[in-house]
Amino acid sequence: MPPKRNQKGSAKSSKAPSKVASKAPSKAPSGASTPAPREPVQKAPGLLGVNFGQAFSSVAIIDKEGLADCIANDDGERQIASALSFSGSEFYSGVPARTQLVRNASNTILGFRNLLGKSYDEVKDVKQPCNSAPIVDSNGQPAFKVQIDGTETVLTAHECAVRFLRVLLSYATDFIGRPITDAVLTVPSNFSDAQAKALLAAAEEAGIKVVQTVPEAASALTAYAATELAGREALPIDRNTVVLDVGATSTTATVVAVRDGLFHPLSSVSESGLGGDLFDEKLMDWFGKEFTKKTRVAVEPSNHRAQMKLRLAVEVTKKSLSASTSAPCSVESLAEGMDFHGTINRTRFDLLASSLYSRIITKVEQAIEQANLDPLNIHEVILVGGTSKLPTLSNKLYDLLPESVVVSNQIEADEVLAKGGALQVKSLLAFFPPEDASSREQFQESLSNPAVCAPEALSRPIGFVLEPELAGEPEKLAFVTLMEQATPLPARRIVDIPVESDATSEVIVALWEGEPFVKVTSPESKVEKAKGAVASAIGGVFNAVKNAAGVNGNAEDDEEEFSDEEEEDIRTAEVRATKALADLVVPLDTAKKDAKVRVTIVVNKGGKGHISAQHGAAKAVEKDF
Repeated sequence: MPPKRNQKGSAKSSKAPSKVASKAPSKAPSGASTPAPREPVQKAPGLLGVNFGQAFSSVAIIDKEGLADCIANDDGERQIASALSFSGSEFYSGVPARTQLVRNASNTILGFRNLLGKSYDEVKDVKQPCNSAPIVDSNGQPAFKVQIDGTETVLTAHECAVRFLRVLLSYATDFIGRPITDAVLTVPSNFSDAQAKALLAAAEEAGIKVVQTVPEAASALTAYAATELAGREALPIDRNTVVLDVGATSTTATVVAVRDGLFHPLSSVSESGLGGDLFDEKLMDWFGKEFTKKTRVAVEPSNHRAQMKLRLAVEVTKKSLSASTSAPCSVESLAEGMDFHGTINRTRFDLLASSLYSRIITKVEQAIEQANLDPLNIHEVILVGGTSKLPTLSNKLYDLLPESVVVSNQIEADEVLAKGGALQVKSLLAFFPPEDASSREQFQESLSNPAVCAPEALSRPIGFVLEPELAGEPEKLAFVTLMEQATPLPARRIVDIPVESDATSEVIVALWEGEPFVKVTSPESKVEKAKGAVASAIGGVFNAVKNAAGVNGNAEDDEEEFSDEEEEDIRTAEVRATKALADLVVPLDTAKKDAKVRVTIVVNKGGKGHISAQHGAAKAVEKDF
């Protein structure tokens, strides 16, 4: 049975209809015996996207309009703290459980998600945050020892996850007013198979019918791909995207090749411990010193109550700094009965957190490098996690990546994963209807098919060259990419080549394999400055000779001023043709005017492929490569 919830922490909000009668006169015709027909009320489907985070979680449903909506719990919170707390016979979850850390930390459980699928020996050295319930051994499994109604109770990490997921499920069920039928569960990119299976087992035991588990990066991409966003810049259909997830306790940068709607992961770099909690500690240290300066009372690390009060307060301050240039911090009775009120501006905060920003950007650089890409090859960055809302982080990304990059943050960064999960389950049910047994079987088979889960990808780009007569000089060939590197196989592309002249009777189609590279050129002004520096040096020697010979000269007129700022080299991402794959001579249909040559390229596993081309009613030509 689901745990009994406390009235303080998760009481249901009552929405009883108003009893105040309307004073407007009735417009119904007198003597009407037949009431007006009512339109049937459209119910929202029972679909759920679940993002079970280490520090905060969220759930999203598909509303009546078919859109993903991240719902709020009974306390109005869309970000529900992944926390459980027990006080006598009372049970708390979410933010009310976190507030129990001030007075009841030993009976408050945090950080249990990442313990799933691990043994006690693997996590025995993990230090629990905020002096919360420590990890103990329960038959080789990580567990927590708490007091429930005066009785010492041991709860394993699995049992904690089940309890918390039941709470999330109850919020969604109460919101839509009927049971949840299907759900998609997001899984961190750095989870092992054992952890992913343990997370799935906990969700199913909690009563959540999970139809698929989706990596968090894929869920974020799904949310943006399936949501129409006004004002969002158009992106190429084939692009490289970085999904930067800055959570409370970890940071993950994942590079994904988006190819015609398919997501192919290239690399993922994570660092545990680097996240929003470190930003909070910077603020705690700053405000702690401010409090001591004003009151001459130190906030000692051993003063757990004061530390927790300050931590809960700076969490609000950090959120405020995401939207404004300054934010307050207020704590009642912080230490020795003294209150604290202070403010901090974003500039000061950025200086305090500069090292953390650098570490996050380093993770992005490492992920791009592991994907064998250059920052110039990145087209988009998707921000995930509440801390990623800080504007300075976006500015740092713009400094690292080219000017053309698009930083996508139109969807709330702390809701995007849950929304992506809800949209994914909606898409699955559209393509695999539950009433169709055969389609359901195909879906279940695809979940374990390596060709679907981990397809082979194209190692190098494939495209046309526009000047095939220069085949002896590959560096002069103009390469037009048709299939980008890392395109999942098998793949097909259909291209229409316009016929520019009526005088020609055939068209040559040259298919080549390419190699990406970064072209570096010096700006013209930089070359001119170099020439000026040489001329100045020669003039200086000439003046020195004249002075030595006793010839008067005005040295000031011969001096030239040069700017200390040098223009940087221009770097552009290009593709050079390296290997000819197939040449086709396509005859033209003389009866067709202003028509196009249709070319079809198919690449199978292993890189082997087929190309065919045809113009109008003329004979098609084809070739294997």
